[in-house]
Amino acid sequence: MRRRRPTARANLKIHSRLVCAAALMFVLGEAAGQAHQPPKVDADSYVWEHTENPYSGDPEAIAEGQRLYRSTCYICHADTGARGPNLRKSKLKGQAFLKIVIHGRKGTQMPAWKGKLTEAEMWKVYSFIEAPPPAP
Repeated sequence: MRRRRPTARANLKIHSRLVCAAALMFVLGEAAGQAHQPPKVDADSYVWEHTENPYSGDPEAIAEGQRLYRSTCYICHADTGARGPNLRKSKLKGQAFLKIVIHGRKGTQMPAWKGKLTEAEMWKVYSFIEAPPPAP
């Protein structure tokens, strides 16, 4: 039995489907690569609301900081460090710590969180990190 050659119409259908599939893969790939990336921020543009942690030792702020940490930081830093460093052992304190959170760290996977978290939320996360670790 002889095999028939596809018609021009059939070729156009196949070509259209391939182009659509390739475009969809490109768009989904771009979206996946940007899914967890907050906007980049110019390091010199931040104006501080607080120069020191206004929530230090506040149990409600620490609990909120823990909730925020679990939803934003835990994926990389876990409880004692993972893909990212153990934040409880960080030598960065106060504003120096928040500058990294706000602006990210070039050359690493640490993104800038300005525009995703407020300064108050960042200070609450810092309050959680500087508090004694919760009991297991």
